Amino acid sequence: MTNFRKFFKFILKGLYFAQLLIFIATVVLGIYLFVDTDRVVEAFAKYLVVEKSIQPADVIIVTSGEEDALRIAEGIRLFQEGYSNFIIFSGYSKDNQMIHKAMSAAGLPETCYTIDDKATSTIENATCQQAYVNDHQVQSMLVVFSPPQSRRGLLAFRHTFNGLPVYVSYSDRSSYQPDALFSSKETREMFTTQAPKFVYYFFRYV
Repeated sequence: MTNFRKFFKFILKGLYFAQLLIFIATVVLGIYLFVDTDRVVEAFAKYLVVEKSIQPADVIIVTSGEEDALRIAEGIRLFQEGYSNFIIFSGYSKDNQMIHKAMSAAGLPETCYTIDDKATSTIENATCQQAYVNDHQVQSMLVVFSPPQSRRGLLAFRHTFNGLPVYVSYSDRSSYQPDALFSSKETREMFTTQAPKFVYYFFRYV
């Protein structure tokens, strides 16, 4: 009798997932047939960008990826404006000359930053900071992303540091302009790279 119940539950679960897949396929088809798909895609491109939430924090974390020079410059700007007294550049090589030259040009000593060369993804930008957060009793962090990475990055950091305030910033000089999605090559390239990653992170880390 127990085996029959297990088998029956398995069948019901299979039917549930089959119905769910049919529902999702129907919604997608309906959007494609009856909705202005360009506007839907453009809205999604905008949704990838979370609103800035710049606040003083115990540490600034600058993630790596597209537009590295702008990310680094934004991290330095935040430091100079007093939002934190330490920067972690995450996902860069230890001998990254762009970072060392930018920090030197800004007159900032090596003691006010470090480079995390272990992270190879957005989720690792977060998980690789767990030791620092624990050792320094970090209570808040201000993280620099690219605009289209920002919502996905916020998901990753909130998942890793549940309950810890995570603030977000990015450069205002980014080439990512969702309103120009269909006319800007740079925007399209960043969107096609970031959109699938966001979908994966949404189902994985929400």
